[in-house]
Amino acid sequence: MSEHTRGERICELFCGAGGMGLGFSKHFEIANAVDIRREAIRTYGANHPETDTHQTDVRDLSGSLLDYEGITGVIGGPPCQSWSRRNIRQTPDDPRASLVGEYMRIVDEVRPRWFVLENVTTVPKDLKQSVSRHARDLGYTVQSACLNASEYGAAQTRRRWVVIGARDRSIGLITPQPHRTVRQAFATISDNWGIMRSSPETTERLTSATHDEWSPMNGKYRNMIRLRWDEPAPTVCNPKKVYMVHPGECRNISLAEAAALQGFPPGYIWQGSDSAIAQMIANAMPAEMAAAIAGAVVSP
Repeated sequence: MSEHTRGERICELFCGAGGMGLGFSKHFEIANAVDIRREAIRTYGANHPETDTHQTDVRDLSGSLLDYEGITGVIGGPPCQSWSRRNIRQTPDDPRASLVGEYMRIVDEVRPRWFVLENVTTVPKDLKQSVSRHARDLGYTVQSACLNASEYGAAQTRRRWVVIGARDRSIGLITPQPHRTVRQAFATISDNWGIMRSSPETTERLTSATHDEWSPMNGKYRNMIRLRWDEPAPTVCNPKKVYMVHPGECRNISLAEAAALQGFPPGYIWQGSDSAIAQMIANAMPAEMAAAIAGAVVSP
């Protein structure tokens, strides 16, 4: 734990499998973690046994329902599917669209010294402005930016909208770090589990995957791209739903390879079905990016 944050206890909302938690735990003690999905809480708890985990809908929480005493920071990434370009079934009444507001409600009720909120860059402009305005009205100094994970040590070009608010400290620079490559990420894998099995017809279609952009396997939906060994991957998506083709083989990347691209270490314990694990991996924040953001939350 960094000297300037020694002893700081924080709460993570929408914790998922723990990618954001991996990065922030390098600097802070994560006292509480909350998610609505059982497999996410089981996965988080298995890898962060020191954290008090809660399978709870954030909409049912208030500043008094969890023990926030001693909590100095709140972090979290509400589900982003409402605005993701990859979601081809978006609807205007998607209940997940309200979860950014629920996150800010908790910040309002708890009034931590600082908070970090992350989401996709395609969150509507008026909602982004509303979050910053709300935080400033609560007395926070606010920094809001769209960042590319590859510029902060990750092995993928995932872009995220990040908001940092602080009341009792300055907000430092998010220090750039050299990106990792697909080759470097895959080199960490000791057990290549979760390899996708494809039909001969699908395997044949994968031979046409290009490096430069997502292309349709069939139909109009652009769901296939081939990775390059010595560059970061594009944004890691659910490998059960899209085809991120291995750079040296004619197959989709495995679950182990997807997890490595997200910064999960070898030996990370996963709970749930392969389909649930694939979605948890896709939903995660790259651990290296999270660590860089955590480092910007500095004491005065």
